[in-house]
Amino acid sequence: MTGSNHENCESKSTVARRRWKILAEALQRSSCRDASPDSASTRKFQSFGLLSYDPLGHDFYSISCINSDLAVIVRLLRRDFSPSELTGFNNTGNVCIWPSEEILTYYCLSNLKIFSGKSVLELGGGMTCLAGMLVSASGGPSNMVLTDGNALSVNNVKVSLQRNDLPSKTCSRVLRWGVQEEVLPHQGKFDVAMCADCLFFDDGRESLLSTLLCVLRPGGTALVVAPSRSGTFQRFASMCRPHFMVALVDKYDHLVDQYVQKSAMDPYYNENLHFPLLMILKKLGTN
Repeated sequence: MTGSNHENCESKSTVARRRWKILAEALQRSSCRDASPDSASTRKFQSFGLLSYDPLGHDFYSISCINSDLAVIVRLLRRDFSPSELTGFNNTGNVCIWPSEEILTYYCLSNLKIFSGKSVLELGGGMTCLAGMLVSASGGPSNMVLTDGNALSVNNVKVSLQRNDLPSKTCSRVLRWGVQEEVLPHQGKFDVAMCADCLFFDDGRESLLSTLLCVLRPGGTALVVAPSRSGTFQRFASMCRPHFMVALVDKYDHLVDQYVQKSAMDPYYNENLHFPLLMILKKLGTN
């Protein structure tokens, strides 16, 4: 192994250990303390401040985004998670709401026309599927399917759905990328797919790409939000180019710019790890 390759592997290993440490802390403590902005954080940089949380008791919060009057009730579990519940599939995104999900939510609510009359799928939505829940609350999509690869997360989303007056064609189910018996029933059924911070694992990007190719109709759109994270975002964009028209977005609007500039003053903020980029994919082919 060359020196540069060794350093690259060592760097990836360090980042992976850091992220898994967050999951380990969630497994060991009595609550997911990163669930809301007013709770003690185990994550150094927590959010851009675009979301507001109104506690309702018994782990439920009314969550809204600064650019919309819409709000949904979400259960943020504050309890011990056993390793058998949160491991076995890539679940480091399930322990809290990450900045990528925050930015995806903001972008979707700023561009609701994308979803008007469309069949929409959220992939890897974790414990909340927050972006999908709020898009569904707008009443725009013809149907909304909220998914994650972890059954505990999906069951939690189902509990949240029961607390909201959402369109009847909104549901939550387990969908593991690349698992044919779970992906193939959705083949060609969706106009729009979206996901937040789903590019972390090297072995997950290919299965995510194959899943997007399967579930989207020709001409369908995918919104993929994730930080650069040492080039993982750009590598996924390169993987997508033979199959999709790819547009990359690194600036949103003046309001987001303000909140990002404020966050940049936080000594724990790291643009490479925390600032979510947006990839807009349009599947090649015609309907």
